[in-house]
Amino acid sequence: MALWPLVLITLGVWLLIRRWPLLRLGMSLAGPWAVPLLGNAQMVGKLKPEFIFLVFTELRDRFGTTYRLWLGPQLWVFLHSADETRQALNDPTLRKAETFLQLEPLIGNGLLISHGAHWTRQRRLMTPAFQPNILRGFVPRVLIHIERLVSRLEETRGASLEVTDPLFACLLDAIVDTSMGAQLNTQLVDHPPIVQAFHRSSKLLFKRMINPLLASEWIFQRTQLWRDLEKELQVIHDLMDGVIERRAKELEEEEQRKEEEQRKEEKQGKGEKQEEEQKEEQELAEEADPRVGVPSHNLLDTLILARFEGSALSRKEIRDEVNTFVFAGVDTTTAAMCFVLYALAQDQEAQVKLRQELLQELKDSNWDMERLNRLPYLEALLKEVLRLYTIVPTTGRQTTQTTRIGGREYCAGVTLWINMYGLAHDKDYYEEPYEFRPERWFGDTPPPFSYIPFSGGPHVCIGRRYSLLLMKLLTARLVMEFQVEPGPEQAPLQLQAQMVLKAREGIHVCFRKINKAGQD
Repeated sequence: MALWPLVLITLGVWLLIRRWPLLRLGMSLAGPWAVPLLGNAQMVGKLKPEFIFLVFTELRDRFGTTYRLWLGPQLWVFLHSADETRQALNDPTLRKAETFLQLEPLIGNGLLISHGAHWTRQRRLMTPAFQPNILRGFVPRVLIHIERLVSRLEETRGASLEVTDPLFACLLDAIVDTSMGAQLNTQLVDHPPIVQAFHRSSKLLFKRMINPLLASEWIFQRTQLWRDLEKELQVIHDLMDGVIERRAKELEEEEQRKEEEQRKEEKQGKGEKQEEEQKEEQELAEEADPRVGVPSHNLLDTLILARFEGSALSRKEIRDEVNTFVFAGVDTTTAAMCFVLYALAQDQEAQVKLRQELLQELKDSNWDMERLNRLPYLEALLKEVLRLYTIVPTTGRQTTQTTRIGGREYCAGVTLWINMYGLAHDKDYYEEPYEFRPERWFGDTPPPFSYIPFSGGPHVCIGRRYSLLLMKLLTARLVMEFQVEPGPEQAPLQLQAQMVLKAREGIHVCFRKINKAGQD
């Protein structure tokens, strides 16, 4: 019996020595008072979703510097400045925060949460699918789905509409069409199962992410929350697996046809002179049109046809990347477009300025990516929306070894949080940061890494240009077709951060058809 106190004291000393670098770092940082052993877990656990990112921003303003929170034994550090953010996002020793790994049931080990050699390989394989020449070819396909949305909005005859689901369905159809070559046609169905499954799975995953008690996989997979999530994920995975298998079979059949045609040509004894003439014709065609010869494969084709050290990607690896791109892309772009419509409805002057620019530059209805990228007010308006309503308010990194950021040394095992919402609303970087002012983007450029709606550094969003293209097409088409006004049901805007930033009571808008002269 007399040995137990000695054993406990020895264990305590060992833990203190082992955790001392982390404890010393935590004691050196500003932060709210922490309960012994629990830290600030009770404070964070009691917060409602709509308050979490706002409280983090309030603490940022209160301390005016990098601060810390303790979640039991875990140390969370919230970086303060744009320069600290730059250093963290470019530090190769950091990994994605462990909290984000809890998204794995939905998106697998895709680019969003993978790291190391696997991330590098996948990023390199996927990059060709996002080249400007590839994106340029997406415009006609995207416009088909936008026209379906326009028709749906015309049917409302100016009645108030909560815009999240119509935008989500349009973007899901457009993104799956252009990235996977499949037609989901969710806009043609009332309450499509895939849309409902995604919304419910997102809510269930977020419930887990904000509950420290569910961090353990062993505990989580024995809860009703997990059983409910499994049902929704089955709907999503069955659909995406079916699309992948159909496209893989089509590509295999195409390759077989090409091989058969090649064998026939060889049997027919096609001469070298004829081949040389065809090669010269192809080269002349490419000189006349730079788009000729550009690979036409979409993202799914790129992944199916990819070979790494002679081996193809597994079906799970393909599904992980497709799910990451499709569902992260649809969710973030939908949220962004909801706030675009809200901003336009609230600021009629900005809407008029945008419509004038569009009517002047796109009056011949010749829509292409280059022309859209030369519209300064459209560009400024979208930038301001993405700043004011930071769609992904925070991102995180995990230290894996001792590293130095902002002149401070961080040991392994620290979660570093980057408050992108706080940076975008810092009065030191932006005058009147809570005001919607698209014109601010015609002035001085803000400091690097104070505005990072698509993150930054090597892990910057691979689909950022694609997302902006979708937003520009949607915004331009809707503003040219409708006068956008606030719906009578629109409540005072109360933001909440779940997977992405959203309005707690939704975005309610009236779409009033305008005539050719641009009048009601």
